Amino acid sequence: MKCFFVSDLHIDFYAPLTRTVSLLHRYFQEFFDRNFLPADVCCIAGDIANNYFTYVEFLKFIATKYSRVFVCLGNHDVICEREGVFGSDRDFPTSESKITFYLEEAAKIPNLHLLENLTVDVFAGCMGMCDFTYKHVPDASVEEYKIIWSTRWFDGRHWNYKGNDTEALWNHYAGIMDSLTAARPKVMMSHFLPMEFGMAEMYLKDPLSTYFYFQGEKFLSNLDDGSIWQAGHTHSAIKKVVRDSLGKNHLLLCNPVGYPDEEPYRENNLHREDFLLDI
Repeated sequence: MKCFFVSDLHIDFYAPLTRTVSLLHRYFQEFFDRNFLPADVCCIAGDIANNYFTYVEFLKFIATKYSRVFVCLGNHDVICEREGVFGSDRDFPTSESKITFYLEEAAKIPNLHLLENLTVDVFAGCMGMCDFTYKHVPDASVEEYKIIWSTRWFDGRHWNYKGNDTEALWNHYAGIMDSLTAARPKVMMSHFLPMEFGMAEMYLKDPLSTYFYFQGEKFLSNLDDGSIWQAGHTHSAIKKVVRDSLGKNHLLLCNPVGYPDEEPYRENNLHREDFLLDI
């Protein structure tokens, strides 16, 4: 089975904010031709779109391109009415209500699976969450990071998810990732990254980098040797094999499209063909 792995589409930056479906799908086709490859299966690790109409229409579009499509949510996908800057997303007072809507819409597409806390065949996934443990300097304050997340960071400003209680969010997703990986899927998908992916050079001195990562050893150790963990969130492409504390090897994949002015493949000298795999 040939599988193409990709993430961080941010399709809003490449297609107009419109409800004219034919126009929207024309932009989707151009975007697809530039950024996707033919395969049996496509796995998309979050951040498809801010706007819910664009998001759902892209799900319908991408489902016509592959026999099966697996998707997990990203932090941009679950924004709601917090500041009312994304137009029609004011229809969702909470992130939970938007997630419920997406799950209902995805269920109408037979060959597409939205993996929010779900395992389907050899694929499992959820959005995930940061755990605030990365400190770019030793005396950095985790509590200060949490306050900044709540008041200044994109997620804290645009989510209304579990009341934006950082402890509740992390505990929720830590429990889910433990349960999903304990089922030993071949492919585990999340948007937030296990720290084992490593951090791009340009982010190492940025204190806000903690909002992308979590310590992944516990979850990787649940998986079988030869498993794949796909993530997104960072806009720097990553493909590497890591060994967990039990001596098992895992392939880590992150293939972001990113924003129009970015070059995700440049730092690690990768190409989109590197993310087309037989599994």
